[in-house]
Amino acid sequence: MSASIEPGGLSARSRRDLATLFGAGQRTVTVDAAAAALGVSRESAARRLSAWASRGWLRRVRRGLYIAVPVDARDPATWKEDPWYLADLVWDPCYIAGWSAANHWALTDQVFRSTVVATAQRVRRVDQELAGASYLVHHVGADRLEWGLVGEWRGDRRINVSGRERTVADMLSDPTLGGGIRHTMEVLDTLLSVAKLEDLVGAVERLDNGAAIKRLGYLLEVLGYDTAAIAQPLTLGFPLLDPSLPSGGTRLARWGLRINADVSA
Repeated sequence: MSASIEPGGLSARSRRDLATLFGAGQRTVTVDAAAAALGVSRESAARRLSAWASRGWLRRVRRGLYIAVPVDARDPATWKEDPWYLADLVWDPCYIAGWSAANHWALTDQVFRSTVVATAQRVRRVDQELAGASYLVHHVGADRLEWGLVGEWRGDRRINVSGRERTVADMLSDPTLGGGIRHTMEVLDTLLSVAKLEDLVGAVERLDNGAAIKRLGYLLEVLGYDTAAIAQPLTLGFPLLDPSLPSGGTRLARWGLRINADVSA
């Protein structure tokens, strides 16, 4: 005899199963965890999770991972989880970086479609998507997660985001994280209106990236700041001012850079 259907398009059995999976405040579930909790095969668990997702009770984050849609969601069909929460769920250990962190600290009012994530996990693709949210995922060494980060609570997860100086230091190390060198310069200028240059220099030096120091010195000069805080001598070579742009431009000996982007005011 088939199970009775209750309001919401779920059978009494499905409601019991969902209560088993999420009744203790658990917000996410994997196929393997569902199979173990419900005492069914992995294939059966996958089918049930997929069916519940199609009815709007769950949202598929990525293959094999689902998150419960809040029962009080105004429109379950269009409900989306906080992108930071999903990022930490999937790429932990990680932190929110680049333009996303800059926006969080009010260092920019420019809105980007993707969330920037730096993770110690292996990254196969830079551009990724979770539950309809876009991400720019960047690999960093585990030691990069040991300093310059601030914890921010999102729901039941404490998520790391780079602090103000660390955010700009990361952008100078890889301008792609800042949306390019021009936007990185704008964020730098905003930071220096509220923070000390020596704190930023310390963060950049801790990254141990000679190109980042060179970019900082050059951008300070363009913006009209004192560059005396930049330690000399600089590292050898002429890295690109903006590695995301075509190579070319002139070599600027005093900063050891190839100026392949126009950042003049």
